[in-house]
Amino acid sequence: MPTLLLFDIDGTLITTGGSGYRSMKRAVEVTMGVDHALEGIPVAGRTDSIILRDAVRAIDGSEITPDLQARIRDNYCVILREELERVGGGPGVLPGVRQLIATLEGDPSWHIALLTGNFSVSAEIKLGYFDLWKHFPWGAWGEDAVHRNDLLPVALQRYQARTGETIDPRDVVIIGDTPNDVEVARVGGARSVCVATGQFDREALTAAGADVVFHDLSDVEEVVRVFRGA
Repeated sequence: MPTLLLFDIDGTLITTGGSGYRSMKRAVEVTMGVDHALEGIPVAGRTDSIILRDAVRAIDGSEITPDLQARIRDNYCVILREELERVGGGPGVLPGVRQLIATLEGDPSWHIALLTGNFSVSAEIKLGYFDLWKHFPWGAWGEDAVHRNDLLPVALQRYQARTGETIDPRDVVIIGDTPNDVEVARVGGARSVCVATGQFDREALTAAGADVVFHDLSDVEEVVRVFRGA
């Protein structure tokens, strides 16, 4: 049975030096005609859908509508492209990522996809900037669920639709950088492999219950060994 590897994006595959946060903040401000959007709103490891829901509630107490979310998302994507160009992508692709993908691709032992809080369009913008988008043929996205824990069932359904086979959650590895990634795996019965390349250090990720924590993905041989269940 192949192993399904579901990668997070920000802090796991790439880091853009806050470009995503600044772009979303500006998109909310432009769309709603306000200042100081997203202040006090947690973002790490959360879906774009829930971030925008909380942002709108904080502004005027209202619930976000599908139309408002779509307008903010569209402005966000325009601003995000401009911001990535302005900063040259930020720090960029994290250590070991390109080598790991090259090792995994073409090996029938693995299915590679994304499980991310990003909207699919912003995921494509971010990964496309670094020429990584082509490596991930599908995913579960921020528009598929408000709560991140609900993304793993979406991913399992999409795996079955693509392959015609079901997969046991025990044959799924969630690769991320936040306690929320760990929680997705725990609730869904999958394994969690974390990297301390985001906002949370090894101690915090271990305390959250991650099965394995790496400093980064640069020891490709060891990372693959862990993916295999060692």
